[in-house]
Amino acid sequence: MSVPLILSNSFPHLLFWQVGRIMEKSDRGGAAMLKAIIFDAYGTLLCTGTGSVDAAGEILAKNGRQDISPSGFYARWKQLHQRHMDSGGPFLTEEAIYHLDLRALYKEYGIEGEPDQDVEIMLGILGCRRPYPEAKAVLEALEKRVPLYIGSITDTAPLQQDLRRGGLPMKKLFTSESLRCYKPAPRFYTEILRQLGLRPQEALFVGDSLTNDVAGPQAAGIPACWVNRKEEHPGDFVPRYTVSDLTGLLPIAESLLGGESL
Repeated sequence: MSVPLILSNSFPHLLFWQVGRIMEKSDRGGAAMLKAIIFDAYGTLLCTGTGSVDAAGEILAKNGRQDISPSGFYARWKQLHQRHMDSGGPFLTEEAIYHLDLRALYKEYGIEGEPDQDVEIMLGILGCRRPYPEAKAVLEALEKRVPLYIGSITDTAPLQQDLRRGGLPMKKLFTSESLRCYKPAPRFYTEILRQLGLRPQEALFVGDSLTNDVAGPQAAGIPACWVNRKEEHPGDFVPRYTVSDLTGLLPIAESLLGGESL
């Protein structure tokens, strides 16, 4: 049985490698060589910053509702967005869900406006995200040894724009739009494996969400690496690995690829 591994960038690279080798040996009984790393995009590779809250503030200002906190308004927006994704109805793209969200918010907050026009303010920030500082170098090191993929909740076009702008190498993108489902639905992960022709233990899922990027893939048998940039407590979640940023992924990948240096 493997033990969750917590890595901090304050440790020397040699210690990373040694811990990784211990992990590799303990798992060797049924382990398979790593054949794919699947990354979440937003909050993992790409920084969302304050763009969504800023867009919410612009929408409120346009409608003369400066009495409403933009951060509180956006927090409620995220709740409704998740509810609409989890509704179990016919699949809707994220763009379509944003329209549903803002209509519901205008009704809830008593805002007299045109939600289907104003939502363009929020949609306008999509495709404008920047990579985290270490992302490009880490991905370029990893891609020399293992195929890299994305599995992310997003429509495909804005993600393509963000990756192109950031110069981030990816072999293939799996989005909620292309898979026609949202995390953490089991099919999101099993369909990626099916299309890649991989067994769960041959992949590693990397992301910042304990629900979507740890519990979801691990329920499908895929080991997960939690990117804990905010130094949060995992609660009842048990990621296989934990790193403070993407540089911590390098020694993990080394150990899973047989210990050869990246």
